[in-house]
Amino acid sequence: MEKRLKQSLGIDVSKSSLSLSLGFLDDKLEKEFMSHPDVPNDEPGYRTLLKWLKKSVDNSVELLVVMEATGVYHQGIAHYLYGKGYCVSVMQSGRVKRYAQSLDQRSKTDALDSKMLSMLGLERSIRLWQPPNEELQHLKGLSRERSSLLKDKGSENNRQGAISSSVYSNAKALKRHKNRLKLLNEQIAIIEEEMKELISKNDELQRKVDLLTSIPGISFISAATVIGETLGFESIANGKQLASYAGYDIVLRESGNFKGKTRISKRGNSHIRAALHMPSMTCVRCNPTLKQFYNRLKPKKAKPLVALIAVQRKLLILMFTLWKNEEVYDAKFEIKKQQKHDALAARDNSLINQPVS
Repeated sequence: MEKRLKQSLGIDVSKSSLSLSLGFLDDKLEKEFMSHPDVPNDEPGYRTLLKWLKKSVDNSVELLVVMEATGVYHQGIAHYLYGKGYCVSVMQSGRVKRYAQSLDQRSKTDALDSKMLSMLGLERSIRLWQPPNEELQHLKGLSRERSSLLKDKGSENNRQGAISSSVYSNAKALKRHKNRLKLLNEQIAIIEEEMKELISKNDELQRKVDLLTSIPGISFISAATVIGETLGFESIANGKQLASYAGYDIVLRESGNFKGKTRISKRGNSHIRAALHMPSMTCVRCNPTLKQFYNRLKPKKAKPLVALIAVQRKLLILMFTLWKNEEVYDAKFEIKKQQKHDALAARDNSLINQPVS
């Protein structure tokens, strides 16, 4: 009998159901898969899944559960299985998509997707998931709600402007628009106060927010939005991964004589990019480090916006660095770094030029 090396449960999550595939990898590196009829994405469905797992899994090998992040619909089953002691991995959609493309899989169904996730767990080394901090989840919800209200406010301003500029403007309709705009402003202010109150109750979180706001150009709301959207950079290992998560990773398409232009992928968290747009415009005026970076880059780019996006990416990685290292922003850091580099280079040159005795 072949010895099983790994086993992985792939779960394709939708709003109403879960598609399941249990895969095994033996010592001959051959794979075997078992499927189960879809179960509802609710508590009774979770219990049905648990009964099947207890009968089907190999208890001598640890089970890895792999699923794709799908908005909020994966959260219930992820928390349930984690609470039962299973190893859970919640994969970002971009990584799952690239793996699926490597399989040259023509068809796409829920059953095939669950099998693909199971195969991913068998073949790759995957980082495990842990439930995020409840306060950070709450902060993320508040920042999303504020973002939605800001979009509504922009639309309402446009409608109000159109009505007031019209020859056939309606005074009663204009008054209703003004009342709706007033309500939106009040709700936005309430949410911002809730965000401040939430952070002030946690001393460590408040301290780390203060580290980010030490960057000239970063306001409390900008810092809180980035922290909420990344859940305190919980699953971020390095700056490159963070840039990809936010959609700031660079994409270049070239083929034969065709030479494309570099651009950011935008396949990431749009809320982070929106939160950093206005701070980046402030930074190029008042932040000594990023102002110099922007002025050096701007003449080389066809549009100033390209240089501004580069500032946003650098600003995001700077926030991540201060968060991880627990340091306050130092405006002279780049100067000190260059001076240290020059001193080391001068020392090396002096050692090279010393006469050999």
